[in-house]
Amino acid sequence: MIKTLLTAVLFCGAPYAHIASAASEPWQKLPPVEQQALAPIYMQWNSLPEKQQQHLRHLAQHYPKLNTAEKERFSSRLATWANLTPAQRQAAREKYRAFSQVPIEKREQVKKMLLQAKEQPASAVLPAALITPAPAQP
Repeated sequence: MIKTLLTAVLFCGAPYAHIASAASEPWQKLPPVEQQALAPIYMQWNSLPEKQQQHLRHLAQHYPKLNTAEKERFSSRLATWANLTPAQRQAAREKYRAFSQVPIEKREQVKKMLLQAKEQPASAVLPAALITPAPAQP
């Protein structure tokens, strides 16, 4: 569930028309549960467009139902997204859309390969010349 929610907010950026709000909500007026969920972006909150605030608030409503690992993942990804430049965000959206067009079987293969690469030590992935420190200069 967290993956679907976070993917929607981070990469699609699609507004949710069914979320009713008259205007953007200042950070100080958000309920404590929403402030906790959205803490990684509190510095930018008041400058976010109204539709983005609405979408994020919708996602924050699910936050209390997440287990500890899902909460950490949500916060980590939200913080990472908040630190991207607008150009980096656009590039991420484009990559997500392109990856969405790949057949599910191939997507799963790519994900599996990436996970395996993360689990292997650097020496198994990189040539020794890249990971062996150069001798100190006298």
